[in-house]
Parts: sequence; C-alpha cells; structure tokens
Amino acid sequence: MTFYYLCSLGSNIAPEYNISRAKSYLAGIAQEVHYSRVITTEPVAMNSDNEFLNALFVVQTHLPADRLKQAFNTIEISLGRDRSDPDCSIKDRPIDIDILGTISSGPWPEVPDYLVTLKNEFQQQYEVAS
Repeated sequence: MTFYYLCSLGSNIAPEYNISRAKSYLAGIAQEVHYSRVITTEPVAMNSDNEFLNALFVVQTHLPADRLKQAFNTIEISLGRDRSDPDCSIKDRPIDIDILGTISSGPWPEVPDYLVTLKNEFQQQYEVAS
C-alpha cells in the first residue's frame, strides 16, 4: 500500500545546511517527495532569537505513519537533535520533521497558523503537478 503524507520541515540552527541535509536523507526513505518553497518564520512557543526556515512536503511511501515518524526521528538525531531531552520541543533545533496528516481525496490536514499561507500555495501547486 502507498501512503501520501503532508509533512513539515523546520530548522533554526544552521537552517540552510540542515534543511539541505534533511532533504538528502528524505530522498533515501521515500519513493517520491515534493517540497513547497521555504519560508522564514519567527519561533513559536519557545524563547529564541533564531528565526526558522520552514517548508512543507508531501512524501509518497510504503511506510505506515509510525515507521515513517521513526525514520524522521533518526534523521533528526543524525543531524544533531537531542530527542532524549524532555525540552527538545522548546529549544533551538538543527531539524524538526513532523507528519501533519495523510493526503487522500478529502481536504488536506490542518497546519499551524504560521504555515497556512504556505499550505494553500503548496496545495494548489501540488495538485496541478500530480
């Protein structure tokens, strides 16, 4: 079975480098990956002076969500994120990769407010390209 997931990618530590490296890793675990443009956003729910680079992507894979998230966690760890730190979600990070939901014939999954405009643009581009 093939799954299509809408996912997010973000970094506020050496973001250009880490997003590029993450994309390389993602290419190795997916049949196909389509990326939105990358945008700059302010940190949300954390105290940091470092802006984030964020993007959305659609990944086509045979992996169910739990195994895909494990693969994402492995990428995060390989790029230096300390997932064992209970505060890792509120600290600066080299990479953050999340599954936002599945894409099927219905509406796309909800995204955080700071990604809504990006989602709308990307959804339109992705549906035209598919």
